[in-house]
Amino acid sequence: MQRKLVSETGTAILFVISSLIAVVMALELEEITPTHPSSNPGAGAGYVIYFVIVVVVMSALIIFVARKKRMGILRYVFAISLAFVIFVVGSLLYALLPITLDEYYVLVYVTPFIFLYFLLFRQNWIIINIVGILTSAGLAAIWGVDLGIYSAVILMFVFAIYDYIAVYKTKHMLDIARASTGSQMPLFFVVHDSRGFETSSIDIDTPGEERGAILIGFGDIAIPNVMVISSFLYGGSLFYPYYILPLLGGIVALF
Repeated sequence: MQRKLVSETGTAILFVISSLIAVVMALELEEITPTHPSSNPGAGAGYVIYFVIVVVVMSALIIFVARKKRMGILRYVFAISLAFVIFVVGSLLYALLPITLDEYYVLVYVTPFIFLYFLLFRQNWIIINIVGILTSAGLAAIWGVDLGIYSAVILMFVFAIYDYIAVYKTKHMLDIARASTGSQMPLFFVVHDSRGFETSSIDIDTPGEERGAILIGFGDIAIPNVMVISSFLYGGSLFYPYYILPLLGGIVALF
C-alpha cells in the first residue's frame, strides 16, 4: 500500500509540474494570439470531434502496426513527433530567458535533437518522464487556448468514456501499452516505487504492485490540464477558483 501511495504521489507531482509549465506557455500564447476562445468558453467545440477521431485512428494504427511487427518504424515516427512538440515548447519557454537572439535559436533548434537522440538510443524513465512533462504541457497549453472552458470539459468527459471503453470493454488500450513498452515507444509516464528501476523490465501484464511502476499515458496528464488551463484563462485574475480548484480536482482524480 505504501509503495502504491509513493507511485500515485509521483503521478500527481508530474501533473502539477506539467500544469505549471502549461500556464506559462498559455500566457505566452495569449500574447501571440490575443483573440482566443477563453473569451468565448464554448468556441472550440468542433475541435473535440477532431481530437477524438485522431486518437481513434492513431490507436488503430498502433495496433495494426504492432500485429505486423513493424513497431520499430512507428517508434521513430513518434520520437520525431515528440521532438517537434519539444521544439514548439522550447520556442515559447526559451523566449522568457535573458539570452541573446543567437543563443535563443541555438537552444530552440538543438534541444529537440538532444531529446530525439536520447529517446532513440539512450532511453530511460527519466528521459521519458521529462519528454512527457514537456509534451503534455505543450498540448495542454495549445488546446487550452484553442478550446475554451466548456469545450475542455466536454473533451474530458468524452475521453473519460473513451478510456473506459478502451481499457475495460475493447481492451485495446492494453494492447497499445504492451506494444509501446515492448518496442520502447515513448507513450507513457513511468512512475516507479523502487531504486534501480529499469524500463526494460516493465511487463504490462504484471499486477501494478509487483510491476514496481505505474504507467500513465501522456494524454492522461495533458487532457485534464486542458481543462485547468482553459479555466485559468477564462477566469482572468480569479486565480484561486479558476486554476487551483480544477488543479486540485485533477490531483484527486489521479489518486
